[in-house]
Amino acid sequence: MATWLLAAMLTIGAAAVVIHFVNANVYGPEQQVAGYLEALQEGNGERALGLLGAKVPDSNAVLLDDAGLAASTADLQVLEVSEAARSANDRADVRARYILGGEERESSFRLTRTEKQWLFFDRWSFAPSTLPTVTVTAASQREATVNGVRVALPAETTTFAAFYPTRVEASYTSEFLAAPAASGIVGSAADTVDLVLTTEATEALKTAVDARVRDFLDGCTSARDRLAPPGCPFFHFTDNQVQPPIVWTITEYPTVDIRNVAGKWVLSPLTGKARLTATQTDLFSGMKSPLTVEKEFSFAARLSMGSGEVTVTPLID
Repeated sequence: MATWLLAAMLTIGAAAVVIHFVNANVYGPEQQVAGYLEALQEGNGERALGLLGAKVPDSNAVLLDDAGLAASTADLQVLEVSEAARSANDRADVRARYILGGEERESSFRLTRTEKQWLFFDRWSFAPSTLPTVTVTAASQREATVNGVRVALPAETTTFAAFYPTRVEASYTSEFLAAPAASGIVGSAADTVDLVLTTEATEALKTAVDARVRDFLDGCTSARDRLAPPGCPFFHFTDNQVQPPIVWTITEYPTVDIRNVAGKWVLSPLTGKARLTATQTDLFSGMKSPLTVEKEFSFAARLSMGSGEVTVTPLID
C-alpha cells in the first residue's frame, strides 16, 4: 500500500513538473511574443496579425504582408525575449531586445491570461490594440515606392498600417523626378512615423530642358538680318541704318532652374545674353561704323512632361 501511495505521489509530482514546464515554455506569454516576432521575420502577415489580434486602421495594407512586410523586417535580429513581468490581475509584460536598421532597440508587449487550455495550461493573448501607422507625404507626385513596392498616393498624405517592430522606407524615382529615401522605425503600437518625400528634378530633366532652351535660342540666332527676330526674347532698336549681315550670337545661355509650385513643375524666368554684330550708317553724317552690342534678355517658358517626353514652350510677349 505504501509503495503504491509513494508511486502515485511521484506520478502526480512528475505531472505537476511537466505541466509547469509546458506552461512556462510552450504556453507562456514569452512564447507568444517569440512566435509573433518569428512570423514577422518570415514575412507571414496573416500569422502575425492572428497572434497580435490587433485592429487594422483604415489605411493602405501594403506593409502587412508579402514583399512590403518582408522588407520591413529584412534585417531584424532578435537578441532576447525577456522573462515576463507578471502582475496579479492576469497581465504580463514582455520585452524584446533586437537589432533593426543597424541599431539595437527594445519593444514591450502586454499580454493577458484569458483561459485555461486542456484544464491545466494557461492561454495568453496580446492585449487589445490597434496597429501603428506610417504616413507618407508627397506634395508633388501621386505614387511612391514603399519598402520596395510601388504604391499609389491618392492624396498628399497617405496612411499605411504597420506591424512593430518594423522598418519602413519610402522613396520616388523616375526618369525626370526623384525623391531621396526617407525611413523610420516603428517600435510600438503607439508609434506614428511620418515620412516626407521631397521630390526634385533629376539631372536628366535639367539636361533635357536645357537642350530645349538652347535649341530655341539657337533658332533665334539663325534668323539672319533681323534686328528683332520674330518670337524671340532679344532685339535691338536704333535710329541709324543697319546693313546686313546682321548676326546674333548667344553669349550666355540661361541657367535652368526647375521648381515645384503648388504641385506643378515650373521653370524660373530664363535670363541670358545675346550679342548683335552688323554695320551701321549714321543718317546725319553718312559715316559707317561697326555695330556691336550685347543685350540681356529674359523670358518665361511653360514646362510639360509626358512619358519620356519633355516640352518647353517659350512665352514671349
